[in-house]
Amino acid sequence: FDDDDYERPRFKDAHAGPAITYRLSGATEATTIQIPANINRYLREYQREGIQFLYNNYKANRGSILGDDMGLGKTVQIIGFIAAVLNKSGTKEDVMKKLWWKSSPSPTNKRQSFLIVSPGSVLYNWIDELNTWGHFKVGRFHASHKDETLQQLEKGRLDVVLTTFETLRNYLDDLNSFKWLAVIVDEAHRLKDGKSKVTIAMKNIKCRRRIGLTGTAMQNRLSEFWCLLDWANPGCLGTLGTFQKDYESPIKQGRKFNVTKRELANSNLKSEELTKLHSQWFLRRTKALIAEQLPKKDEKVVFCYLSELQNNLYEELLKNSDVDLIVRQSEPCDCGSKKNRGKCCYQTNIKGEKINSLLMQYLQLFLKVANHVALLLPNSNQSEEQRNKAREICVRMYSNFPQFKSISSNASLLTLSDPLYCGKMKALEALLIKFKKDGSKVLLFSYSVQLLNILETYIMCKGINYCRLDGNTRIEQRADIVRKFNNDPQISLCLISTKAGSLGLNFTGANSVLIFDPNWNPAHDLQAQDRAYRIGQRCDVRVYRLITSGTIEEVMYLRQIYKLQLANVAMQNSKERRYFTGVADDKEQHGELFGIENLFSLRRRGVSLAEDIIKV
Repeated sequence: FDDDDYERPRFKDAHAGPAITYRLSGATEATTIQIPANINRYLREYQREGIQFLYNNYKANRGSILGDDMGLGKTVQIIGFIAAVLNKSGTKEDVMKKLWWKSSPSPTNKRQSFLIVSPGSVLYNWIDELNTWGHFKVGRFHASHKDETLQQLEKGRLDVVLTTFETLRNYLDDLNSFKWLAVIVDEAHRLKDGKSKVTIAMKNIKCRRRIGLTGTAMQNRLSEFWCLLDWANPGCLGTLGTFQKDYESPIKQGRKFNVTKRELANSNLKSEELTKLHSQWFLRRTKALIAEQLPKKDEKVVFCYLSELQNNLYEELLKNSDVDLIVRQSEPCDCGSKKNRGKCCYQTNIKGEKINSLLMQYLQLFLKVANHVALLLPNSNQSEEQRNKAREICVRMYSNFPQFKSISSNASLLTLSDPLYCGKMKALEALLIKFKKDGSKVLLFSYSVQLLNILETYIMCKGINYCRLDGNTRIEQRADIVRKFNNDPQISLCLISTKAGSLGLNFTGANSVLIFDPNWNPAHDLQAQDRAYRIGQRCDVRVYRLITSGTIEEVMYLRQIYKLQLANVAMQNSKERRYFTGVADDKEQHGELFGIENLFSLRRRGVSLAEDIIKV
């Protein structure tokens, strides 16, 4: 082999700059820390700045969060940072060192390693990326590889150790017996709940240099952002209570459409103050940085009407005595006790089911009717309690709507795709015709596996060549499915479970994304879009989101907008337009978005809440 054959990375078709190193350490520092030339030549300037940010905090023994938008190359920045700290060159020299460490007896001055924690679904992605970008000795502390990795760590022969959240939680003592250069957490938004077992375990890792990677540092509420930064640098934003009082509450009050001048001024002040404070530990850049280097993304929200049957079933559910019990739980009890109904005489229904349990059941029922009436049918994946509830609902529907009985007794392939049972099917059919005419490759996402099964039946009926990826797809098979979809011109569509397929998968062969049903968490839908719209994509990307107008789904979609705007204000001091009168978690200011009364309602056919708000 020539020396050039050992160079990593080495991309044949990629645009490369000059092969020069990039110094991270200051001129007065005794040791020169630099990004290897072989990596630096492929980096964009903002990626070099990201690596510098990581190194500055590393040098100061601080934690940091790299919160770049999805698809901007957070993985590459981490690998560049690791390579610099480990004094890698990306040449034959690294290979020789690697061989020497492998064959030599256990050294006296054992080197320390980096620990990378990731979801199991992207563990193999990290192995591939580390092998692509350099010569690293990598160990897997996972499954059957744990003992071997511990032995290699004892001998000081590993650069990087990879593990999963669950493995770390179960084997924390083993991992805490080693000194780490830094602990790096991929998909760090998994640490958003301070009471979860995973977060508690990660807070107990013995390492001050903690680095988190996430494109969605805040997903639902600002306390998640606090929890993430508090993991990286314990106490940096004070206690959670102090953070909520000083920042979260005033910032949220300033997001109201009918905000007072004083509230708005205070909100802007707190947003600016928080952004300045967290900028030393948190770095976020968006795709706007490389907009001229990316193709266009055209996103459309398609509001769909309920079918007549769906509408009737929805209204029938709203008339249910359980729903009345849920909606009226905060009213004064009619017994004269001055307590709320839900805490007095109306804590359960006639079967003894508690209100909170009923609330979750009916949230799911309304979402099912809004998407496809066949979702009401019992299925084998449900618990016995859930199946009994489904049977009870179906029996009630049979008596009032004979046409519903036909779908449950004769659920043929064509029946399931009939627009009678799902208003969104009309939109799906029209879009699939358009996609076929344009020669598009499509990612079709659904959060519900049961709904994904119905869509798969429909796709099969249409004779479309497709592949499928969901939570049951083995981790080692997922990369093969992605490669097959990206490279096989005969496959024009991939059915994907939103939760399983929204992490770490690069479907750059797709140019159209269709999200059939939204999720409460806006991050899931954004991650779904970014499977296709990311660095490496050469075609314009079209995104279609189907929302059932006037239902709980539309409230869900508008809450997504609220959450995304709140995140932009808190994390980037962004100036966002104010649409809504409601304030999250404020019982006195539900507005049009929050509170049970807004979830359990149905607007007249053709009347869209989103359209009304935008008009105002």
